[in-house]
Amino acid sequence: MRLVLHRKYRAGITLGRLFLGEQQICFTREPPKACFGTGTLCVEEGVYELEPIHSEEKGWEIGVADKGKISAYPWEEPMVSNCIYPLTCYRADGIPLFTKLAFLKLLERLEREWERGEVVELQIISEGVPYLLESCLEQSYS
Repeated sequence: MRLVLHRKYRAGITLGRLFLGEQQICFTREPPKACFGTGTLCVEEGVYELEPIHSEEKGWEIGVADKGKISAYPWEEPMVSNCIYPLTCYRADGIPLFTKLAFLKLLERLEREWERGEVVELQIISEGVPYLLESCLEQSYS
């Protein structure tokens, strides 16, 4: 099974939509692309195998190969590099809503595949950077 993350870069954040086939599963939020110089960065474009990971501190998360993870949105903390945060929708002022629910629904959907022994992959596709910063002149996949 392959999930596809279509995302757009912005100066302070990377926004995306996660699809299974043609059905949108959720929206996503990530730190910005490295070239924006914010100190945190998003997972690079590519295809990655997903796997469940668990820790006593954070509970269940979804590992994105050895590149990062998919996790519930950290409301009291800043976003972490190489982490994808699912969410259900946005409030009119841009505040993400139902982030824990979006993560739990995604995890539940993927658990069924893992229980059947399926390999679950994530393909990340990004639109180009909306304006040219000198630090962003490197190839951006479209």
